[in-house]
Amino acid sequence: MVKNYFLKIFTGVALLGVLASCNTTSDPTESIPNPDEGAVPKKVLEKISMDNVSQEEYITTAGVLNQAVFKDDNSNANYTSTLTYNTNKKITKINFASQTPGSLSYEFNVTPDINGQIYNASCVATGSLAGTSYISDYAFTYDVAGKLTKILEKRKAGGISAYNVFVENVFVYAGDNIFKVTSSKGILNINGVPDMTTAVQTVYSFQNYDSQKSPFSTLPKVFFIMRGLMNPINFYRMSPNNPTSTYIQMPAPAPGVNTIQSYTYDQGYPVIEKNQKLTYSYKNL
Repeated sequence: MVKNYFLKIFTGVALLGVLASCNTTSDPTESIPNPDEGAVPKKVLEKISMDNVSQEEYITTAGVLNQAVFKDDNSNANYTSTLTYNTNKKITKINFASQTPGSLSYEFNVTPDINGQIYNASCVATGSLAGTSYISDYAFTYDVAGKLTKILEKRKAGGISAYNVFVENVFVYAGDNIFKVTSSKGILNINGVPDMTTAVQTVYSFQNYDSQKSPFSTLPKVFFIMRGLMNPINFYRMSPNNPTSTYIQMPAPAPGVNTIQSYTYDQGYPVIEKNQKLTYSYKNL
């Protein structure tokens, strides 16, 4: 069962200083020597644990993700997600089901191209409480290099049949890693265009990436795009490497929150995150 751990320990802690002052970690990373001089086996993430208690589980068959179990940090809801693939082995649907009281369940339908890149998607979010359900459509924007630069969500919320709410996520990269996500939520004007004067913004900065492989890079990127649409803190999981500092600036007057990550590696993958006491387990392919 998952936890987005960045806010767990540091929520409510004010950042006293500029963002750049939070860009270092005093705890060096470590690597476990590989006693086998042969080729490093391909791996897929299987479990993330904290103090020997499972936080996230990924069920795969021959490296293909079929199901995941986790807990959402925003709502503390427990989720079981199930993935559907087309004949080209591209994801077309992801269900996130929760039985937690007051939670939302999500069904994302994805339209991939032949390479698995998505330009359009939709979501039906079903809540157990009146007025919490909504329907969303998403438009995805890429740069000339094929990097995802923006996702615009138009939402029919509160039982209204017309689009009335927008959520815009804008991505900035450092190399191939996502450095910053600016998430804005506001009201659509009468023409269905985002009115940015109504927007409330949260900025997520993922800093000082290492050069090692991310455990999440062993799983489908589309899965973590959908997780990011549920909770933008998850967007960094699309990156090929691991951030060692995460800064979240929530809407004023809330203070900024900074979290440091420090890893121990084995065969190029993190196996321990020391500050949050996480253990990553893998399955060899």
